[in-house]
Amino acid sequence: MNSSISTPDTSDTDLIKVSKWLSANARPEKIGLALRRAIDWVIDGARTQRYDLKQVEQSEKLYLGNRVEHEIIHELNLVKKPQGIDTTICDIPVDIKFSIGSSWMIPPEGINYICMLISANDYKSQFSLGIFRAYEEYLNKPNRDMKRSISKTNGMPNIHWLLNNAPFPDNFLLNLNPEIRKEILSQKSGQARVTQAFRLVLEKPISAVTLDTLAVQRDPSKRARDARKQLISEGIQVLCGRWKSDLEELEKLNLPTLQQDQWLSTRRKSSLPPLHQND
Repeated sequence: MNSSISTPDTSDTDLIKVSKWLSANARPEKIGLALRRAIDWVIDGARTQRYDLKQVEQSEKLYLGNRVEHEIIHELNLVKKPQGIDTTICDIPVDIKFSIGSSWMIPPEGINYICMLISANDYKSQFSLGIFRAYEEYLNKPNRDMKRSISKTNGMPNIHWLLNNAPFPDNFLLNLNPEIRKEILSQKSGQARVTQAFRLVLEKPISAVTLDTLAVQRDPSKRARDARKQLISEGIQVLCGRWKSDLEELEKLNLPTLQQDQWLSTRRKSSLPPLHQND
């Protein structure tokens, strides 16, 4: 994962410890996965057919920060604290703050503590991760809820960025060509939408969450398997990361490896039987 790393204040040993811990053992990638899950959970495409945070009600968006916090704590095997600061890293209290932009809000109990600052851009499939010691002089005056934003002049220069605009898993429907997306979503049935997605969008991984949105929760895996049977006659093979034979085929075709819950369609010549034992 590409990153732009700044060096923490060497006099703040706790900040250095947290920085090193977050940067090790593929934890940045895990945070990216947690972000994807949190955003998808709030969009809730399986029940609403939404695919963009802009389609989400403001009251629902308010929970996004909490969901990001929960997903990151789970993904990093941290422990959620029942009150006050969110968690601890290397026995150091750390608060987790998320913002679509850079409007992180620090509550009174967060002042003087280390904050993990996260921002995400779903349109660009990028996120940034920084750590910050929330000294009062780095913050603006409190709002009516007594929360403070970070001062552009005093605070922002003291954020130590571990990742700057690093990639995280793509929002498939959001980042499609609008005409292709319209053609897929205009299909009247879940089966037709899933099949059309595999037909029109080749060699791009499709997650189970996307299939849920297209199939509207109606057995999305079966919809994918049925699309696989239908499209083979059109010279399109649909592969899944769940099956060893498909993973081997992806490698032979020089296509990206898929996660277990991902699917991908391609017109590259197959070495598999038209319908092999996984169907």
